[in-house]
Amino acid sequence: MQRSHRRWALILILVGLQASACTHKSDMPSQSKPAKTEVVQGTDLSRVTLSPKAAERLDIKTAPLSEEQVGSRKRFVGGEVVARPAGAAADGSKVWVRVPLSPGDLRTVAPGQPVRVVPLGGEANGKAGTTARAVKSDAKEPAALHYAVDSAQGLAPGQKVRVEMALSGAGTRKVVPHAAVLYDAKGKAWVYTNPEPLVFVRHGVSVDYIDGDRAVLSDGPAAGVAVVTVGAAELLGTEYGRK
Repeated sequence: MQRSHRRWALILILVGLQASACTHKSDMPSQSKPAKTEVVQGTDLSRVTLSPKAAERLDIKTAPLSEEQVGSRKRFVGGEVVARPAGAAADGSKVWVRVPLSPGDLRTVAPGQPVRVVPLGGEANGKAGTTARAVKSDAKEPAALHYAVDSAQGLAPGQKVRVEMALSGAGTRKVVPHAAVLYDAKGKAWVYTNPEPLVFVRHGVSVDYIDGDRAVLSDGPAAGVAVVTVGAAELLGTEYGRK
């Protein structure tokens, strides 16, 4: 009988130790994860929260989205000298210049602005070109612009020319560092905003053009919003990798 009592006592002690070990293990706090993602309600975006160590390891840096005064840009396109239409109002012009454009390019041109017309090879020969003013044509060409040249200066109908045109977009524009912009697999542009410490949310942007180390936006977050300039690609990988 003594051996039986001792056996049961030993069993009870072992059960007690296991229970104690389990209780101790469950009371231990779980190790914090380097990143946590939460779906932003009503969207397909995620809110990424980093631990302080993860943010330090990724060397996350931010800068505020700014609004800057952007000057008018210009670009050269091909054109052709044409005879001034017989029905055009008498305005002193000698010839016109027709500039065919794609619908997309047409939307980028500053409407009504004068252009500079240069014969092919003219700049190489030191010719500065001549100014032409925008005119309306009765020709049914929705994707072509016309310009009247008052002083032909050697220009003749049928001649191919280069036309320097002013582009739209001058004025106060939203600007972010080029490094802040990243693209997903479908080619859509994004930036990561930093609404509160260690929290990052992706925000869609429309990039009008890149000017050196800055991206000029046609749409994006409000001015002053902090955007990630270093570590954005890692945040994108974290967000997509944890979905």
